Amino acid sequence: MRSRLLQDLVAVDMDPDSTRLGIMGLQVAVGVLILLLSTHVLTTFRYLFQSFRNRRYKGKEPSSLPYQLPGVGSALQLVTNPHGFFDSISNRIKDGEPVRLRLGNVHAYLIHGSRNVQHVFRCSRDLTFEEFALRVAHKVKRLPAEDVALVAKDLSGSSRVSLTDVPSEDPSRIWRKFHEIYENHLIGGKAVSFLTDLFVGSLVKEIDSVSDKEWTQCGVDEFMKDKMFRASTTALAGPGVFEMDPDFTRNFWDYDHDFMSMLYGLPKFLCRKGCDARDSCLETTRRYLERGWRNIDWSLVERDDPSWEPNFGSKLVREREAAMDRYGISLQGRASFQMGLIWSINSNAIPMTSWIIIEILGRPEVYQRVLADIATVIKKDRVTGQVTVDIPALKKLPLLNSVYLECLRLRSSVFVVRKLRNSIEVDGYTLKADNLVLAPSYLAHKDPTVWATPQHPAQEFWPERFMPPSDSTMNAGKYFPYGGGSAMCPGRNYAKQEILSAVALFFASFDIEVLHFVDRYGNPSNRGPEVGIEARGVARVDRDLLVKLRRRV
Repeated sequence: MRSRLLQDLVAVDMDPDSTRLGIMGLQVAVGVLILLLSTHVLTTFRYLFQSFRNRRYKGKEPSSLPYQLPGVGSALQLVTNPHGFFDSISNRIKDGEPVRLRLGNVHAYLIHGSRNVQHVFRCSRDLTFEEFALRVAHKVKRLPAEDVALVAKDLSGSSRVSLTDVPSEDPSRIWRKFHEIYENHLIGGKAVSFLTDLFVGSLVKEIDSVSDKEWTQCGVDEFMKDKMFRASTTALAGPGVFEMDPDFTRNFWDYDHDFMSMLYGLPKFLCRKGCDARDSCLETTRRYLERGWRNIDWSLVERDDPSWEPNFGSKLVREREAAMDRYGISLQGRASFQMGLIWSINSNAIPMTSWIIIEILGRPEVYQRVLADIATVIKKDRVTGQVTVDIPALKKLPLLNSVYLECLRLRSSVFVVRKLRNSIEVDGYTLKADNLVLAPSYLAHKDPTVWATPQHPAQEFWPERFMPPSDSTMNAGKYFPYGGGSAMCPGRNYAKQEILSAVALFFASFDIEVLHFVDRYGNPSNRGPEVGIEARGVARVDRDLLVKLRRRV
């Protein structure tokens, strides 16, 4: 019996089909290994050969970074661990020299070093962001293909002077129209002040809904994602999206959580919750716009020109909507653009507000100083009880503004992406037209030659780094949390006032008892929030600070 069993095992082991499959598998594995090694060796040899030759000022491109995956290049490293990828380049190339990357079938130039980044930002006329913005809108925000094709016809850029033969004042310049609306209703001082006042009034109402009798337990980021989001979105777009969908806030943040996964093209089953939430937000926004068009009286709007009305909220949203309708963009396409605006305003400002509050609460001495400063800018009418914020004075508070700037430096990671319309020269190298230019703030904001002091390393969070008489310089190549060049974030001025006023109102309105950190599911955590590896703008607060709040009367 034992002999028969041994024979059967030997027969199975010696089965010709199994042996053949095993050999084939081994051959495939060896072939793949040889392919990866040969690709790495060849691209490394090319890089070394290019690096040792004097290629500057000879019309040559920068040296090409080695990679292992043929046809993929450095794309996988950039997607899976962008900060580690940036660090590896910085360690390899010490003097800020540009480097050429292969990203799938796309070639790009990684620009670092303050002088080079600043030079690129000065070449705004030779760069364009519109094509990349459309790709993101189509891929992540589900902008319909027909609307992508329609908007893509405009190649004249967003600057006042057209980049093509199209006359500068031609109504077909949709990108210029968008920028004009931003200039009038998001960048200008008067418009920013009006929006900020609306936001402050809305946030005060949200805060007043919190008990002044009992202690309320919540996370700082949880609080801001609820109260600040409702206040900000109401000021921007009116209350319509919340009336259409009481779960709009929850859906928005589920969508935001998976935004980068959708941008990188991960299969839907890996980010299904975010995809479903995105679709729900888009449908809510579509119905909100549809109702707005049905209810608004455009003749009264043209006569009175209100700065805010309940159908579309601010003039920013209303004029964008009218401009897109005139241009022929579909209702679904307009919902994608308007939802994108709501996301852009909130997805960075709200987590940044949370970061600032958490950093301050973690330093009791700083907290007490900030509280004393804030008391000088919060005003309460003795008759009406109305609470207001002295915004000009708020923006001059040295410590609070220093914490804001330091959070932007270390708690955000902006990945500036532009496409070259024309070839340009940077650091003696030619960057060729139709390729991408990438400039990560991560490297600039942690550069020890710029930010380190004898007492405070560049990577240390130092609340007083930007306090006068600080010699911390913030030129465009060293510090660009809002991007750079002509395509710099148009909402930066409003974002600062919104963030600082939210921080001021939070500290002025509540008695606060700090508890401990929790993870996304509310479980206690032994660490605080960390920036992580995503280059997504302001980092998500991956560990919230649990606090008890009681509203002051």
